[in-house]
Amino acid sequence: MISINATLLVQIINLLVLIFILNRLMYKPLAKMIAERETTLKGGIEEAKALKDKAVESKSTYQRQLGEGRQQVRERLELVRRKAEGEARQIIDQAQEKARGQADKMVAEIQAEMAQARGEIKAQAEAVATNMASRVLGREVT
Repeated sequence: MISINATLLVQIINLLVLIFILNRLMYKPLAKMIAERETTLKGGIEEAKALKDKAVESKSTYQRQLGEGRQQVRERLELVRRKAEGEARQIIDQAQEKARGQADKMVAEIQAEMAQARGEIKAQAEAVATNMASRVLGREVT
């Protein structure tokens, strides 16, 4: 059977002193280290989350700027294409106008030459007709 005597009281005091010393030397520093570690981990997690959010934002900004850049390139290419088409159309129109002018000039020259040739043929035909009439009639015809 258990007897209650002075040694029990000493053992209870000894246990309380040991709990106090262990609490002071071990439990409180250990709890403090655990709390610091949790704080550090929470800070690290928050920092990682902020970095992830920043990366997502940077990626979306990059993609938006890339899309805008591509759109600007398309617009510039379209502008250059339209300008080139306009210049080509202008060059073609100038060449056609020049060709029309040359064709009109050639037609006018040909018509002038034809009129001159007709005049010469008419004069020669009259001379031949007069000459033939003179020979047939045996006298000079004017």
